[in-house]
Amino acid sequence: MRAALASLAVLAAALSPVMLSSAHAGEQLVDKKGRANFGYDVVAYHTQNAAVEGTDEFSAQYNDATFLFASAEHRDLFLANPERFAPAYDGHCAFAIISYKKLTVDPEAFVIADPETHLPVGADYNPMTDEGILYLNYSEGVNKQFRELLPQGIVDADLAWDDCLENLPAGRARKGLRDFFGGGDRPDSCPPVTG
Repeated sequence: MRAALASLAVLAAALSPVMLSSAHAGEQLVDKKGRANFGYDVVAYHTQNAAVEGTDEFSAQYNDATFLFASAEHRDLFLANPERFAPAYDGHCAFAIISYKKLTVDPEAFVIADPETHLPVGADYNPMTDEGILYLNYSEGVNKQFRELLPQGIVDADLAWDDCLENLPAGRARKGLRDFFGGGDRPDSCPPVTG
């Protein structure tokens, strides 16, 4: 068993992509229980192209949050290289990031995109040999809008994230009417633009 886990960790590390700044750097969006991604298995998006709920039996700590998984194999893949599987923008809505807002997500509203082309991965995507970044969105409708903006949507979100959003506190993990108003302007809490 130990040899199998060691082999799995070596394989995952060898296949790890060069991560872009959009992946992780700030405060992880968590629910009231401190769980990232509302307890959904972030590895399953890559291996099954599906939103699959995790279980407390298979958990891991990363970025000051608890990530849950549907299996020990998924947990071990994550632990071998969490940056490869954790969602972009610390789990915040990718579409909202474009408008300088950190919003919660619906864990079933997602897209995995190629880090170079910023286009959704194809049916031949293999997470063990191919690179892909998980983007989550506020709702299925917002996810559809985000997909229609690709590849430019990721470029715009990356710019907003790198500009200052990664350093701002995490958004709230609940949805409300205020989510639909405001935003679109660079927050006053961002450092002044120089040059």
